[in-house]
Amino acid sequence: MALSTAESRLNSGLLPVQHGFKSQVFLSGKAQNDSLPLGTDIVTADLPYSLICPISVLGVSGLHVDTDSCLTSTGVEYGYGVVDVVGFFYQFHVHHIDRGLKLAPSGKWSRLNWELDRNDLVSVFVKGLEKHLGLEKFKAKTYWDAVNMLLANLLAVHNSSSQLLLSRRSGKHKNNNPAGIDNRVIKTVADYLADQGFINLYVGRPNDADKNSSWCVPLPSLIAAIDRYDAKIRLHEKTQLAVVRDADDNAIPMYTNKKKRLALARYGQPVKRHYETWLSHTATLDGRYLLPWLRRLFNRNMDLGGRFYGDYQNIPSADRKRILIDGERTVELDYASIHVALLYARKGLPLNGDAYVVDGHERSTFKSICLKLINAENEGSLKAIITTSGKPKTKQAVKEYKEKRQQYDHDKVLNPNEKEPHKSKPVKNFIDNIPDGAKGEELLAILKDRHHPIREFFHGQNIGLKLQKDDSELMANVLTKLDGIPCLPVHDSIRCRVSDMEQVTNAMIDAFKELHSQNIVITNDLVVSS
Repeated sequence: MALSTAESRLNSGLLPVQHGFKSQVFLSGKAQNDSLPLGTDIVTADLPYSLICPISVLGVSGLHVDTDSCLTSTGVEYGYGVVDVVGFFYQFHVHHIDRGLKLAPSGKWSRLNWELDRNDLVSVFVKGLEKHLGLEKFKAKTYWDAVNMLLANLLAVHNSSSQLLLSRRSGKHKNNNPAGIDNRVIKTVADYLADQGFINLYVGRPNDADKNSSWCVPLPSLIAAIDRYDAKIRLHEKTQLAVVRDADDNAIPMYTNKKKRLALARYGQPVKRHYETWLSHTATLDGRYLLPWLRRLFNRNMDLGGRFYGDYQNIPSADRKRILIDGERTVELDYASIHVALLYARKGLPLNGDAYVVDGHERSTFKSICLKLINAENEGSLKAIITTSGKPKTKQAVKEYKEKRQQYDHDKVLNPNEKEPHKSKPVKNFIDNIPDGAKGEELLAILKDRHHPIREFFHGQNIGLKLQKDDSELMANVLTKLDGIPCLPVHDSIRCRVSDMEQVTNAMIDAFKELHSQNIVITNDLVVSS
């Protein structure tokens, strides 16, 4: 595809790029030097592009927005005033895409429990929508919820340099939709925002799997309006903070049993306190705002799982080191060998020494095996996987797959029809750090001997999910102790400001001692400058 006039001007530097948007990646061939103009400036993770930029771009200079009026990006006056955007903008903001294309490589589905904290800004957009639709009976509350939700989601994808996926099918999403917003209303609002030049909207064809989803990206006119109001994203007041998922990872309806319903609400209290703390703090990565919120997710019932999950946890650990809280450098504090320590605690015993150190062997080997051993319910299969992982042939296959996968991640942005590389069973099950020619039976025997006091727990039914319940209760205790201190839990670790390091460390140690009557080691990733 040839570059348009706008893209040419953008790439020549005539139009400054604002709000994190980078140059268009739909080119006719590979980019210069075989690299794509996307990703972070600092690549520290295994993946070459850990943070992906959007594939639609607009450069605007001299932005001026009169947001005391009813908004329009093209200077159309509704009788309340005029928004003036000086510079180049696209004339058409709605694009229909072929059913075979999948054009949002970093897309995120809309979160229907998100909204903005500025009702006056939402009101301006709702007034504009009412004028635009010209309906005799305009259900303001219905559209208010949808406008509020969409604006919040558009701000979120702008901050994360991604695309917003939208469903245009009839009906409503049941999960995580406290306002009961219907997809048809979302469609109407999205079409309005595109018509007024606030978003670029790409409309896909309906299909059962939503593989060709409709998606959009915010344009600078919208971001300028949001910035003018200094609007922030918040959670809907009726958001369910603790959720039980079924075997297919779908959220089950809220319990009708009063006792269970109250118990689930109690499990969500640490999430609520964490959310309230973050209302007065900010987290950023490379200048982009992160949403620090959590949900607590259980598996099948409230005895399994229960860990705290947040979007920021998807950031590779190497990139998380650059997260700032309130502009301050951060450190990640980690429970050492948490699940092994929890199993010893079940026996009333302390974990002595490093759980993964065995004389004559690499620590990384037994760390990799131990993590699999605790969660594996079939010992015979695990032995076979370890043995296969130690074969040079398997290691070569894994290396080749990673190279193909990296190339695929590179090329799929240029060619949405690029075929994903096949992942064989040995590659799927591969365990890192297994020595060449190692035998699974021998290594498992060594590890079980190292941890003889707890070997009865290995291969237990749902033991992995039961341990997740234990470590989630531990984290809930820590978050309660840290009420008022902004932090970012990542399952058994916590990222916090360096200035809070001592207090967070003590809270983690005290919480473990209170629950399990044992001491535990806390590690950190702090690198001290010379």
